[in-house]
Amino acid sequence: LEQTIPEACCQRELQSREGMFVDREACLLGIERFQNRQGCYTVILNSFETYVYLAGALAIGVLAIELFAMIFAMCLFRGIQ
Repeated sequence: LEQTIPEACCQRELQSREGMFVDREACLLGIERFQNRQGCYTVILNSFETYVYLAGALAIGVLAIELFAMIFAMCLFRGIQ
């Protein structure tokens, strides 16, 4: 069995170091379907792009709640005087 790529590039069922290989022999023979072809930077960037809109929406939601709480506190303060 001639190794064309490192074993670390082979896909695993669970994307962790301990996960079982999907098909180790086919991966080492060079079949791209069983290989991870993206680098770590690309994968991290893609996952960040997936959640950036969720983080932005949560931030806007929290800011809106804080604004309403501040307006309510001012109204209460004016009612006391």
